[in-house]
Amino acid sequence: MKGIGLVTLSTDPVGEDAFKAELAGSPVKIYTTRTHYDEADHDAGGFTPIPDWKVVCRTLPPGDLVDVIAFLCTSATVALGNEALLACLSDARSGLRYTSPGIAVVTMMQRYRFKRIAVLTPYGLTLHNAFTPYFANHGIEVVTDHSLAQPMNLITDHDISNVPLSRIKRELEALRDAASPLDALFVSCAAFSISRSDLRQMTAALGCPVVASVNVMAWHSLDLLGEHERADEIIAWRR
Repeated sequence: MKGIGLVTLSTDPVGEDAFKAELAGSPVKIYTTRTHYDEADHDAGGFTPIPDWKVVCRTLPPGDLVDVIAFLCTSATVALGNEALLACLSDARSGLRYTSPGIAVVTMMQRYRFKRIAVLTPYGLTLHNAFTPYFANHGIEVVTDHSLAQPMNLITDHDISNVPLSRIKRELEALRDAASPLDALFVSCAAFSISRSDLRQMTAALGCPVVASVNVMAWHSLDLLGEHERADEIIAWRR
């Protein structure tokens, strides 16, 4: 059986369970580890795991049990950039395949030719404002965006996990109305509690594909493992 080494943040209360739920029934084994990180550095727009990438990746099973390392943090990907993150992961555990929500969403949008998107995040302005240039570097235009951090006083991942789906849908509707036509609406952060069925309902209600961090990384993980049919089955906006 193919294996995924899942690296989650020590502060994330929902991402691990959500990722496993997305892959339930797939022929993969998921091995999970967690990493602490410099929170002040991350708030300022960087990302430094503690103690370091090599130690974190050594806590995953050795040998041929792991085929893909999946790092479940969107904002850290944006802070580092895809190439820097891939270099960190490959240096820590060479010879595998690697993904994160940021890498996965860029891959999906390029594959399906999504060029104009709206972005909803729960981050402070430093991290939130990094998304527009991040996507632009990959040929994707952020036409409109919004952060829930200040209006909802979101400070911790626990705060983010408790944002009601009704609020997320309302904010996405406002983004859609402000910038139609759009190719997709992207909800960034693995700490948001959004299931595949939630994404399908919002896609149907809003008339625009809704993409979210955990679901898109699950899709890309299966794609990297060669499970292409199963990957296509879990794309929420295609059903």
